[in-house]
Amino acid sequence: MRRISSYSPLRVSFAGGGTDISPFLEMYGTDVVNTTIDRGVYVSYVEDSSPLEITSRDFLKTIVFGGDNGANFQEKIMDLFIKSGIEKGRIYINGEVPPGSGLGSSSAMVNSITRIIQELNGEYTGSLDLAKKSYQTEREHFNITLGIQDPFAIAEGGFKYMESDGTSFVFRHLEKSHIMEKLEEGMIIAYTGSTRESSEVLKDQVIKSRRGEKDVLENLRHLKQIAREIVTSTEESDWGRFCEKINEGWKIKKSLGKNVSGEKVDNIIKMALENGAKAARLLGGGMQGFVLILAEREDIWKIQNQMKKLSGFVMRVSPSTTGTHLFSF
Repeated sequence: MRRISSYSPLRVSFAGGGTDISPFLEMYGTDVVNTTIDRGVYVSYVEDSSPLEITSRDFLKTIVFGGDNGANFQEKIMDLFIKSGIEKGRIYINGEVPPGSGLGSSSAMVNSITRIIQELNGEYTGSLDLAKKSYQTEREHFNITLGIQDPFAIAEGGFKYMESDGTSFVFRHLEKSHIMEKLEEGMIIAYTGSTRESSEVLKDQVIKSRRGEKDVLENLRHLKQIAREIVTSTEESDWGRFCEKINEGWKIKKSLGKNVSGEKVDNIIKMALENGAKAARLLGGGMQGFVLILAEREDIWKIQNQMKKLSGFVMRVSPSTTGTHLFSF
């Protein structure tokens, strides 16, 4: 009996998010800095002779090929496998954080699903091809509005700078730096208590970019510049500057749309900074999900305990160096 499992890490974005979305991406290119982390999404396939079954703990639902399942996200997953010629067996999907929480969980799931399909069909040729296929699948099959950052960051893995115009890609890995050491013991993520559909939040930015609204385009260009400055601060081992630029980027990010932040997010960020955090920002498209908090190692315990007054889900995370990959189970 054939068994295959795929794992995709989640990602934390430090700067440049928003510049990786069409049409700005094709017009001006993107500059982003991110890292994958030690939390992720697992997808397992077990071969058997019965019609394909897909079970997900995240959605608390099982669907079976041929059943009356309705047109929902899980059904689209089923349809993707069927179109790829996989009609029998069992699929199990398990994410370590709630979907739609700003950590690239949808891209992580689609990356892992795509990696399983490529393995079963003998189509895998490398992480770049996997990312391109996953990005296309999210946009065209699942109808998700997303930036190009997530599938590529997750497939490649690691703490890195990424530059792209939508067709060519340049990765500069930053793991061999003092900043990487600071991140390994100085990252917390705090959950706002609910998730959001990132596509809905990002659509406002897409519309404004297409209109060529001057303020939006200027702010996105500024975010690109901040990403490059964060790379410089990393190479110069300037932790203070690194954190300062993340805070600056968050202020600009909030100006991109009315749905980017909210009272709960603002309160979490305020409390974190008042208790010694060096930087804090909401992850993902906006409004809900996880807030990233960066701090000195000796302040982490205090901040984490204070955050529990506003969030029931506050955890320490560390950067990871691997992207989407298969493993044995």
